[in-house]
Amino acid sequence: MSKQRMLHSSATGFNPVWISLSCGLYWFAFSLTRPIISLYASSLGIQGIGIGVVLAVYSLLPLIAAIPGGLIADRLGRTLVLRVGAVTMLVSGLLYWLSSGPGLLALAQLLAGLGQMAVWLSVQVLITEGPKQGSESRFATFSLYMALGQMVAPVLSGYLSDHYGYSVVFAGYTLTSLLLIFSAWRCKEAAPAARKAKDEGSGNAAPPAPSPRKAGATAIVQQSLHLLKNRYFAVILLTTFISLFILDVRTTYLPIHLESLRMSNTEIGLLVSAGALSAVFVRPIYPLLMAKLPFRLLLIMTYGVSLLLLFVTPLLDSYYALMALVLVTGLALGINQPMTLSMVAGSTASEERGLGIGLRLMANRAAQLMNPLLFGAFTSFVSLEAAFLLVGLVLLLGCIFTVWLYSTAEPGRDERSRSRTEGEASSGDEAASGAAAKPEPLSRPL
Repeated sequence: MSKQRMLHSSATGFNPVWISLSCGLYWFAFSLTRPIISLYASSLGIQGIGIGVVLAVYSLLPLIAAIPGGLIADRLGRTLVLRVGAVTMLVSGLLYWLSSGPGLLALAQLLAGLGQMAVWLSVQVLITEGPKQGSESRFATFSLYMALGQMVAPVLSGYLSDHYGYSVVFAGYTLTSLLLIFSAWRCKEAAPAARKAKDEGSGNAAPPAPSPRKAGATAIVQQSLHLLKNRYFAVILLTTFISLFILDVRTTYLPIHLESLRMSNTEIGLLVSAGALSAVFVRPIYPLLMAKLPFRLLLIMTYGVSLLLLFVTPLLDSYYALMALVLVTGLALGINQPMTLSMVAGSTASEERGLGIGLRLMANRAAQLMNPLLFGAFTSFVSLEAAFLLVGLVLLLGCIFTVWLYSTAEPGRDERSRSRTEGEASSGDEAASGAAAKPEPLSRPL
């Protein structure tokens, strides 16, 4: 980080290191438990649609609370929501550790989903509050911590569950939540005046947000619809949904498929981690891809590669072939995650950013809700391998629709977005960079 950026961070309270560390701890905790919940439920005698319900409960409250959570973060503070979420994760860890049946496990899933939603929403909003210059690199670093958490945790989770039992894994989740509480208290957010000055300087100012007293259900719906009128924003949400759906398949139903092939939890953990390892490799070149490739081409490429996980998995029974498949598809998923975050950050003012991130997070949790429900429904009358193919066909239709929707969006939007990215990556002229990086609020309907 340059001296000028360090001075800016000190003056505004912005500290990307602690924010990125909190992101890494969150994803480590999430990736420690998510791949084994389905296996743990199976060990308790839960099967079929029952496993789907236990997995789906995790996303139930976040799906409802994501948008209100974004507004609360805008009005009461991002760090407050972050700290409450970290404490809620700690409580869910204790419930995981105590669970020995479907009831307590479902309650742990419910609280884990709510706490993790609050943490993930907060750190995403916090990381967008830094200076415009170098934002793509900052998002790539932030995503690198995310990928490291996703990469290390599944291997450790598989090894611990194989050799010491599931309770030790849940104890590790609880300890990680405790560390997250500490890092959350070290995070600071930019002062409202600094955020306002930053938006005004970049031309990204939004109309004044309604007061908290007026921020009822009607106001939430109106503000959300105001953003969703823009097709470009709808493309962002659909891309988020599809990418997280496939990623969640990798961490929930792929382990069940691998267990049916008589693989150990350690081998399953290594395979899940391989996808995150690919994301680590692709993150350093992500800013270059965003700058050089048209968004539509990047969208088609990442969709096509990531969908291979659903269409090819049922055809393979070799451990090394499955490893290669997960590594390749992980490259595409590693691009889509930071891509949608940076697009939201570059097109919303700070006053509406919590709502924008909340909508993006709602798309995430909707994917994690629909994944087990679809698989649970399909596996009630076909095999798990056939369910992979059926779910893949559903997502393929969604990909085709998203690409069509983008093609009907405002002409030239992709070129302007690319110009902003190139402007942020240029070396010296701040005035020229600021002009190139001037975003257009997504709340403007097409």
